Amino acid sequence: MILGKRLKKDFKAASAAIVKLTDVELSEMKEAGHREILGHDIGYDELHVSYEVKSESGSYAAASMHNVLVLLDCTLDQEMFDEGLAREVINRIQKLRKKAKLVPTDKISIFHKIDSTKKDGSEDLARSVRNYQDLIETGVKSPFSGEPAQDNVIISEEVEVKGCKFLLTLCGDVKKSSSGPVVQWPGGRPAGEYFTVVYNGSSREVLLQSNGHRLTAMRLENEVKAMFGLFGRTVSLSLDDSPIKCSTRDLDFLAGSTVTVTA
Repeated sequence: MILGKRLKKDFKAASAAIVKLTDVELSEMKEAGHREILGHDIGYDELHVSYEVKSESGSYAAASMHNVLVLLDCTLDQEMFDEGLAREVINRIQKLRKKAKLVPTDKISIFHKIDSTKKDGSEDLARSVRNYQDLIETGVKSPFSGEPAQDNVIISEEVEVKGCKFLLTLCGDVKKSSSGPVVQWPGGRPAGEYFTVVYNGSSREVLLQSNGHRLTAMRLENEVKAMFGLFGRTVSLSLDDSPIKCSTRDLDFLAGSTVTVTA
């Protein structure tokens, strides 16, 4: 039976008396299985006993069940500290993606610039991103590098982690070109079946098959964003005013035609 239901109006006073029990009194109660408190016989199994561990050698959390007491060492070591910094970096990248209004399907590369000579924790951060690069790339599902950023910059901003400021830059996966097609075709024409995409007066040719892979509507959408610098924007594709659904996987019917892009 729940102690509150059994004691009713005496529960509050009894609870206060139980909290004041000393370690010795609790040990005696545990040994006897019960104890009389404010005129009520209260069983030890009706109590929820929590443990607090005080130690100068480390930080511990304690939990018990029946006759088993478990102590968990919560002392923060270097490896745990570095992993925590890496997860903070992931958080800053995701916030920057959101600020740039990128969508999950936008393919990007991420670059960082950390001055490890600063005395603001930059050395720790540089070590963290070096040791946990795989963790960061898995978390953001994009390449993450300390090399100089590419030209196709979507957003670049100074961010802060644990008092350390560093530069994060998000770049499109495909570089933009100021003139001409994104890919220079041999002889001026694509080597294979292709179609044309047009956006805001500019046009590009797109192969229906590349490196053995057939083009899908979802992949085409990503290519279009890279070609015309439309990262973070919702684009629509249409053929003769008929929308092309994102779920369309066979685009062979586009061969030789012109697809219109709106954003």
